[in-house]
Amino acid sequence: MAERGAHLSQLLLDSSRPSIFELVAQEGLNQALRGSIKFFFRVCANHYPEAFGITFRWANEIQLVFDCLLQSFYLRNYGASFAENFYGLERVTKNDCELNGRAKICSLISLSVLPYALSKLDAYFSKRQLSNQQHPVMSFSSIWFIYDLIVLINWMLYTWGKSVTHSPVLHLLGVKLKHGGENSSPGISLTKIIEMSAFFIQFLEWWFTNQSSQAKSMLSLPIPPPPHSVAQNQKSKPMMGACPLCQQQWKNECVLRVSGYVFCYRCILPYLKENSKCPVSKLPATPKDLIRIFANAE
Repeated sequence: MAERGAHLSQLLLDSSRPSIFELVAQEGLNQALRGSIKFFFRVCANHYPEAFGITFRWANEIQLVFDCLLQSFYLRNYGASFAENFYGLERVTKNDCELNGRAKICSLISLSVLPYALSKLDAYFSKRQLSNQQHPVMSFSSIWFIYDLIVLINWMLYTWGKSVTHSPVLHLLGVKLKHGGENSSPGISLTKIIEMSAFFIQFLEWWFTNQSSQAKSMLSLPIPPPPHSVAQNQKSKPMMGACPLCQQQWKNECVLRVSGYVFCYRCILPYLKENSKCPVSKLPATPKDLIRIFANAE
């Protein structure tokens, strides 16, 4: 016990070793920054679907370009990602040497391209799972669970001092994090403005994920009017009590939550898969926005 206590005390006294709280904070900031642009385009698309509807479809790609530019700037000038530099960390090799050009390129791929590719794979397999009722022996969610388990084990090894890095990706790159020097210049600069806005991004993430805040904000708002219908400008209007697509009485009805219109499930599902928008209001939508209605169910 005495040797284990001395070992833990030595880990706590190591000033170059980042704490668990710093690593968790920079991981959270990285995730919040990664979804900030997509959230911005979603809000714009909901308010101005004709102007930002197409842009929202490419929000992930725009986020990828922005992330590559931002992370490459910080890796080139500070040897760390944006979130790592924000918390005073930098990337070095396991031998405490500075990163070379190849290591910085690999770090850029792991910071920007890898999360984008994983999100695309997750969306693809989720969509495939909805259309295919057969469950394979090893699904993408199972592989993702195994990876999360490896990440958890790596965190535990880092906490006990058995690993120099907390992430299996950093371990494969041969990179670790440590406290860096003061590389930032005094005064107000563009990087300072970006870093100061990180607090605002984290506050927005907390606000929009807090259920009590969402409930209070929703209850304080007046009942919104129905969304603008493109069909209002045309001679043919959707019939009352009928599906806007087939113009027949609803069968297996469901509501599209982004616009509030009710459709037949067999009509709206293939339309959303092909067009990714509401056929009436033209708001961006996916099959995940469909909600089953059981009003006429026996």
